[in-house]
Amino acid sequence: MIRSLRQRLLVILGGSIVAAWLATALFSYLDTRQLIDEMLDTQLMQSADLLIILLDRLPQGDLAEPMLQQPDADANQMIAFRVQHGPVGTTGGTVGSSNFPTGRWQQGLRDAANDGQMWRVFGTSDGAGRRIEVALRQDVKGKFADLVAVHILHPLWIAIPLLAGLIWLSVGWGLRPLQDITSAVERRSPDDMQPLGVGAAPDEIRPLLEALNQLFGRIALLLDRERRFAADAAHELRTPLAAIKTHAQVARQERDPGKCALAIDGVIEGADRGTRLVEQLLVLSRLEQEAVIGPCETVNISDLVIECVASIAPKAATDGIDLGAADMLCGRAVVNGNADLLRIMLRNLLDNAVRYTLEGGEVTASVETVNQAVILRITDGGPGISSDLQQRVFDRFYRVAGSGQQGCGLGLSIVLRIAELHGGTVNFEGGAGEGTFAVIVTLPIVDRMKLSS
Repeated sequence: MIRSLRQRLLVILGGSIVAAWLATALFSYLDTRQLIDEMLDTQLMQSADLLIILLDRLPQGDLAEPMLQQPDADANQMIAFRVQHGPVGTTGGTVGSSNFPTGRWQQGLRDAANDGQMWRVFGTSDGAGRRIEVALRQDVKGKFADLVAVHILHPLWIAIPLLAGLIWLSVGWGLRPLQDITSAVERRSPDDMQPLGVGAAPDEIRPLLEALNQLFGRIALLLDRERRFAADAAHELRTPLAAIKTHAQVARQERDPGKCALAIDGVIEGADRGTRLVEQLLVLSRLEQEAVIGPCETVNISDLVIECVASIAPKAATDGIDLGAADMLCGRAVVNGNADLLRIMLRNLLDNAVRYTLEGGEVTASVETVNQAVILRITDGGPGISSDLQQRVFDRFYRVAGSGQQGCGLGLSIVLRIAELHGGTVNFEGGAGEGTFAVIVTLPIVDRMKLSS
């Protein structure tokens, strides 16, 4: 396999030109050979006509035969003749070349052999009863045709090297834009994501440049996102680490066992908060890098909601929150997706709802299907989110001021990303201070007919 584009073009162009030239030479050779055959046959006919004219002008009598008789033929003799008198089929009165091919006289053109040599023979007769034949060795035609073919192919010895040089220069000139682009990319610094110039590029290279510019744009966006992510993560981790350090210093210096235990509880709380933040960062980092949801399966959202409610219910009961599920529509709320990611999404929604609901409040998860879509609704009795902030809460590390809860500000970002990967949307119902607030996730439902098939 030829990996070099230059070599590939040289082989294709050079091979095509040589093949075309050889095909032309072969056609010319065959055509020339046919023309030579026709020309020599015509010459045989004309020679026979000339011989008839000569016979008519020779003196009559015994002197004619010695004048027509040729000496012994040599090996290089290419043409011969024979003149016969008398009835057809007899050899009486025959004069001519001694090496003339044997055989009966025949009107017109024929092929004959003599001592391993093939001859082309033309026979005719005149009004005086004489039968005239003229013969030409066949190898004369072959040598003539071969000579023509050699002359046709002879320029190849000069043309092929000349064409090879011209093709090499032409291919190099044609590939120069690619070399310029390669040099421009090589000279770039790693953080230079400015688009490459497309205006003066050839039409064949322009799609490549546009694709590269789109790639540079995506990489620049990704790098910017990663920088902001690292900066935000470092900022958010600083708070729990500072709290852990403070509580640890208090515990080391405190002599009162009760206050020391409170400080240690603070250390544990800070460690739990840092652990949750790291877990959320890892989840969000993985989601940001994935363009698809990975291995898919049919997932019953109702079963998944019941599972997540059951796992969070003990913590909700400890906080005095009534957590439950309603309108599960078992067997119908089926989507195609990644069960692990959907489970993370549900846990984040339920955790947020429980965290922001006051003691004695209720959190309810419900599932319904509307217009080939699964509607997941998480309703709580928390403070809600004002309409002007409902889009900002999806930003990473953003927390509503005055909520009274400590969080990492990543939960809804993760929820939105998972929903988008599954082709869904996230919306809110209600506002701040309205008593009830709901987060609504809409996911496309799986066609039951496709499932059954």
